[in-house]
Order: sequence, then structure tokens, then C-alpha cells
Amino acid sequence: MKKGRNKEDPTNFNCIFGILVSRRSFCTRYEPPASGNLGGIVCVDDSNASKYDIVVHKKDGPPHRVSKLHPSYMPLQYPLLFPFAEPGWSPGMRLRSVSGAKMRNLTMNMYYSFQIQDRQNMYSLLLNGGRLFQQYLVDAYTCIEQSRLDFVNANQNIFRSEFVAGLYDALARCDNDAHDIGKRIFLPSSFTGGPRYMYKHYQDGLAICRVYGSPQYFITFTCNVKWPEISRHLDMVEGLQAQNCPDIIARVFRIKVQQFLRFMRSDRTFGDVVAGIEQCCLLKSELISLSFADLYTIEFQKRGLPHCHTLIWVASAYKVRDAADVDRYISAEIPDPVVDPALHKIVTDLMMHGPCGLARPASPCMRDNRCSKSFPKMFECNSRFDKDGYVHYRRRDSPHRATKNGILLDNSYVVPYNEALIRHFNGHINVEHCGWNMMIKYLFKYISKGADRVRFCITRSEEAGAVSPAATVPVINEVQNFVDGRYICPHEASWRIINFPIHERTPAVEVLAVHLQNMQNVTFKENLQLQAIIRNPSFGKTTLTKWLERTNDHRMV
Repeated sequence: MKKGRNKEDPTNFNCIFGILVSRRSFCTRYEPPASGNLGGIVCVDDSNASKYDIVVHKKDGPPHRVSKLHPSYMPLQYPLLFPFAEPGWSPGMRLRSVSGAKMRNLTMNMYYSFQIQDRQNMYSLLLNGGRLFQQYLVDAYTCIEQSRLDFVNANQNIFRSEFVAGLYDALARCDNDAHDIGKRIFLPSSFTGGPRYMYKHYQDGLAICRVYGSPQYFITFTCNVKWPEISRHLDMVEGLQAQNCPDIIARVFRIKVQQFLRFMRSDRTFGDVVAGIEQCCLLKSELISLSFADLYTIEFQKRGLPHCHTLIWVASAYKVRDAADVDRYISAEIPDPVVDPALHKIVTDLMMHGPCGLARPASPCMRDNRCSKSFPKMFECNSRFDKDGYVHYRRRDSPHRATKNGILLDNSYVVPYNEALIRHFNGHINVEHCGWNMMIKYLFKYISKGADRVRFCITRSEEAGAVSPAATVPVINEVQNFVDGRYICPHEASWRIINFPIHERTPAVEVLAVHLQNMQNVTFKENLQLQAIIRNPSFGKTTLTKWLERTNDHRMV
């Protein structure tokens, strides 16, 4: 945002910050944050937007900018967390000398990850800073991400790419200097969370689909702050709230996600699996069986708690073929409190939608006076598939009810679940059958849609007009487009500072380049001579050319 002050009257600079709300149901990336939650919004409005400096006003003299790379950046910004002005990270910091270690420099990410570790028998004012600690996490990760983007920006003119044929043509014209050849590279796919990164994973998911067919189950696993692992930590400090411990929530949820995937893959209920197939357990109530492949991504959105979207592929023998198979794996009913009180409590506490509709018109899911998730659902005596292949789960009009926010709810408000999963993990785990082929692209785009964003405007209080900062960017720039309007919550900041993955898949996907002869991209430094580029042994080599060479060698043999 603008960091300068009003030159005419520095004491009279009143602004109104407004978040623009979109009521379109498909625009989930731009939904407004939940009230009471803390988060950071990044915007670009001038050439110095990436510096994130703070301005220090001394008692006498002009104000001074303090860079995010200065060791006093955090102490000056958070004097309550650093009362003794302990210096923070700076580029010159080194790791403790370890024999044989290749890395010597202490990175900004490593430093902040070290800072937020909870150590036994050591009180940390930082970790007990409440909402101030949440803001610190957002600031820290914003600096880390911007430093990575600064590197990408700084190297835009160093690395160039061009088709092989173009280099040969340039050499034929005696254009020996690589400085004037090639095209700009913006935000690469190696940048975690960027548009190219997410699109690459979207393509990898479709590649898995090509081999194993359509995924059968779409599972959303949400963190539960009442898990005993989190509760035990909160009980150690009087008055400590879960929302003020995003670092603990991130660590516990990462462990739960790993257990969740292991639970789906490794329990050998059916004995040893054949090569190339991973197995899921059935336990007493049958679970999704014999998993071929899986893919998941971690999301945070703007409501606070992280959640995991997972796509599961199963062996053909265990695919859902009729409504009876759906009822075997997925339920959308409130259990009998007498027959199974434990499951009844889990479902009524964690798997009930809303209330919304006429009972609660102000519910976040409401769009144009209707629930965007189509609740309440119609009662169904048995599960069925409609003409488009979409499944309608069994929801009988039973006498069992659940009370949520003082409103009585029936089976029409139950979120579909798998009994074994919610019993084992005691969390909100929505299980949906996704055998409908037309849903595949939507699902893959949904789980690879990218980072959260916010539409906003900044208005001078004495002026009527509103100016959108994004409108002032005249040049298309993928780095700026990624940053502008970026929303970062404390949970995402914690997850990314600790370097937990946001996307994983099984099996791995190897990308095979596809191009015409001599039309493959070649990356090179602009200060190289073209002869040196072409003489390089790896020049023009791609996975496609090597595959063709190997195929030709086998034919010759």
C-alpha cells in the first residue's frame, strides 16, 4: 500500500479501507474474510511496493525508512514482543559451523521457522503474544515470500529462453550476442503457490486421470481445534486460545493429514497388495478400498482453520457401480443416539450444515436468499443417480434430530461422511462420490485454484471517489499480478514458514516435453556467446528427444 504521507498536511491523512464483496458462488478465492479474523492484504501501487519498509520518525530530523532486511525491522515494528530490541534476521547471518554442511547462510525462512518453535521449559513472549503474534506471522511470511519474488524479479533479464531453431537462425545472421534474443520469463512454475505452479499440478492431476481413470471420491478434511493434541497445549497456559496458536494448529494438522493418508493407504485389511497398488483400510465399516492413487492440496481460505482437499482413485473391483455401493461407503443421515451414541455425537457436532435458509438468512453460505451449497437437501428413501450422473444420497425422514445454534436440524442438513473416517479422526470429513465425468476438470481446477485474494479499495475520507490500486499497474507483470490483492492469514503464514507442503500426489508424474523438431525451449544467460550455447552437450536435449533416441536404439537392437 501507499507508505508515503500527505506532503501538504502530514497530520491530516484519513483513509477508508473497503473490502469489495462478491456474491457470486464460484468466486470463492475473493470471498471476504470472516469477521474477527486477522489477515494481511498485499497490494502493488508504485515502484517501491515490494520493499515493505517501515518508516521511523525520530524526535528531530526527517523520517527514515527501515528495510525488511534490516535486523531492527521486527523489533521496531513490534516493541511489545521485543521489549529489549533484540535484533532480527539480516542477510549476513550464518549457520553454526557443522562439518560437511553445504549450506552456510541462514535464510530468512530458516530464521523465522526457528523463532516460532515452542521449546520446553522456555517461556516465549513472542508465542504468547495473542493477536500480535498472528500479525507477526503474517508480516514474517510476507517478507519471506516477497524476498523470493524479488529474486525472480531481479533475474528477469539474466535468464532468457528461445526456440532452438531461433538460435540457429540468429547464429546464421551473425548475431553472436544473446542479449537481444529471447523472451521474458515471469513467475516460473517452481514458485510454490504461483499460477504456473498450480496449473502444472492441475495438468499432473489430469495425467493421473488418463492412466487410472476418473477419481471416485472427493474428500475434504478440516482441522478440529478440539483435538486433544491442541487442547493439551492450550491447557498449559491459562487463557490461551486456539486462534492465537496458528503454529500449533499447523503442526497438529500436518500430523493429522499424514495419518489420514496413511490410514487410507497402509492398513492391510485385505493382505498384501499387488505391485503398483496402494491399499486403504475397511475397518468394521467399509472404507474406500485398494487405492491406486491420491492427490491432495491444503487450503486456508479466510475463515481461519486449514483444510485438506483429497482426490482418491480405487481399483476397478471396488468402484461404485450402483446406489447400494454408495450407501456402503457414504452416509448422509443422523445416527440413532441409542444404538450408537458416540457416532451420533460426532455427526451432530461436526457434520451438520448451517443452519441457513429461513432459519438463518445471514449465514455465510447464503447467496441471493438461497444456500450456495443447496441445503436443505431433499429427503431420499435410497441413494440414486440422476440423469447427469450426479448422486443424491439416502436421507430418510427419520425422527433423529440435531440442535445447532438453538435450531433443530434433520437429515436434510447432514454433510455426507464416511463412518470409519470420522470415528477415527473426530473431525469434519466431507466425503463425496465424484464418478460423474463432467466434474473432473472442475474438481482439478477447484483444488488448484491458487492463493486467496481480496478485492478492495482505499478512499480518502474527504473525497467521494474510490481508487483501486490494481488499476494503476500499466504493464502486465506476472509477479505483480500474483502479489496484488494477495490475502495471507496466520494459519497459512505458519504453514508456509514451517515449510509444510501445500500439494502432494501419488504416484509421481514425469513431464514429457512435446514440441516440433528444433522448436524446444532453451534457457540461457544473456551474457553468453551463441557458439558456447550451441556447443553445450545438453543443448536442445529434452525428455522427448531422449525418449525418441531411446526408442530408436531399441528398434536398432
